[in-house]
Amino acid sequence: MRARILIADKNPAVTLVMRRHFQLAGHDVEVTHDGLDAFEMGLTGGYDLAFIDHFLPTVLGAEVIQKWSEADVHLPTIIVSTLSDESMIVRCLELGAADFIRKPFNTAELDLRAQIHLMRATAGR
Repeated sequence: MRARILIADKNPAVTLVMRRHFQLAGHDVEVTHDGLDAFEMGLTGGYDLAFIDHFLPTVLGAEVIQKWSEADVHLPTIIVSTLSDESMIVRCLELGAADFIRKPFNTAELDLRAQIHLMRATAGR
């Protein structure tokens, strides 16, 4: 399945690795390094899946998810972060994150989690 994927991370090296990885897998990928941009892109982009760092400039990842929920945007979102505070991870999930992956990550885990959430999204249509 070819998917449209949004990647939002403050670190250009992380977005480069993720973008190349998912493009090689046949997906369309768009990248931003800013939380407000991620929010706006999610409102209008028609994405199938989003990977968002919690520690984004301007708007935190958890806030992006909360704002999408308030705007009735249903975009499966995986937080990819160095976040180690368990209560904050739980908060992200409560706000609507579909999953959480700790950095550093491996691409096999990214693939598996992406496949799971894309299949769930497709089955729900």
